[in-house]
Amino acid sequence: MKLQVQYKQQLALISLVTHHNYQLIDIAEDGFLSLLTKNGNTKDDLKLPTDESLLTQIKDGFVEGKDLVVSVMSAIGEEQTCALKDIGPKN
Repeated sequence: MKLQVQYKQQLALISLVTHHNYQLIDIAEDGFLSLLTKNGNTKDDLKLPTDESLLTQIKDGFVEGKDLVVSVMSAIGEEQTCALKDIGPKN
């Protein structure tokens, strides 16, 4: 037996939010990040973040040759870099 409750004029949409970590490979001149996925493929469709602090950290760390991992949150068909982790200098 299924119970279905329906309220007039109320609709709640629930978004699925996912989180992935990718290693930063390169920053293209057009502002797109080149990222390494866990299965070894590249992901090249994510733009640099709009947050100035995070943007500066990514650019400065990359120029300094640090090995960086970016955290990406996805929801409603949109992706955004939300955090950065320095895992050491590149070898």
